[in-house]
Amino acid sequence: MPRGSGQRDGPGISPEDIADHNSRATLALLLRHGPLTRQELSGQLGLTEPAVTGILKRLAGAGLVQQGRRESGDKAARFSPLVDGAYGFGLWLGPDGGRAAVVDLSGRAIHTQAFAADGLEAAIEDCLAVAPDRLMGVGIAQHPDCRLDEDRFAKLLAGMPVFFVRDVEAAVAGERMLGIGEPEGGFAVLLIDEKIRAGLLAGGRFFRGTHGRAGDIGQMRPARGEPSLEDVASVRAYETCLAEHGESAIDAWMQQAASRLLDAVLAIAGFVSPGAILIGGNLPRAVLEGLVEHMLADRDKKGSYFVAAPWIPPIRPLSLGYDDLALGAGLLPLMERLLPKQA
Repeated sequence: MPRGSGQRDGPGISPEDIADHNSRATLALLLRHGPLTRQELSGQLGLTEPAVTGILKRLAGAGLVQQGRRESGDKAARFSPLVDGAYGFGLWLGPDGGRAAVVDLSGRAIHTQAFAADGLEAAIEDCLAVAPDRLMGVGIAQHPDCRLDEDRFAKLLAGMPVFFVRDVEAAVAGERMLGIGEPEGGFAVLLIDEKIRAGLLAGGRFFRGTHGRAGDIGQMRPARGEPSLEDVASVRAYETCLAEHGESAIDAWMQQAASRLLDAVLAIAGFVSPGAILIGGNLPRAVLEGLVEHMLADRDKKGSYFVAAPWIPPIRPLSLGYDDLALGAGLLPLMERLLPKQA
């Protein structure tokens, strides 16, 4: 399935490109809806059954698909993905350490571990040993405050395809594969820790912007001299409120933080109108859910005097937790090398 030496530069589509796309589309259908028969795949792919038979033969030869046993009364064989046919290795790198994960084709983590800043090399060795012959590559998700030494990774991961991304892109990948999927209009993620950043999936692609700077919203201010979004709504702001004023002040803090976060949501919604806005990060889960509740309440208030509330997309917590950013990073090599690429 990874493209071979027949790959050509330019906008044209070669027979190899078409075969690669059809194999990716078939595997994606089986992962989402399998097991399926040849006839069912033919109908959903818009291909003839002989063409589907050829695709399934290639996928089976690559160890990615299997034919199931026919039950009594079944007239047609059903095919399903071999989720242990390929794995992705993901790293999330934070300022003081990180997490590692190895995931199978279904997105299930078969190995996870946390590591301190001086434990990176040992974590990499552990993960590479989990399924050395079936790793499709390594996704490396970087926190905004983490500085990468790419030469170091080139040595540690010699010969392995490596995909470097910002950590919010890993959050989007995890949500796309294991959470909301791909709703009409795509979706945006707001990730909150010491920094606040956003990521957007539109048209099946992650939008990076000029020099990869899209989503750097933490320093947004409503006016000159006003505190930034991170000053008001970050984990640091939450912890300061908790330390100085106690639990009784947290609801008021959530109201203020939610109001400022909704300003960012309005800016995103006004320009790209995503199908959903998802809020995640390393705030306590109850606090994240409280922020979402306050944002929804503010959304309805704004709808009464500013603009029709349906114009603002649904807002909900991110499906995966902050500790799952490595899992999202591990999905990236599988998505890049085995699953459909959007135009």
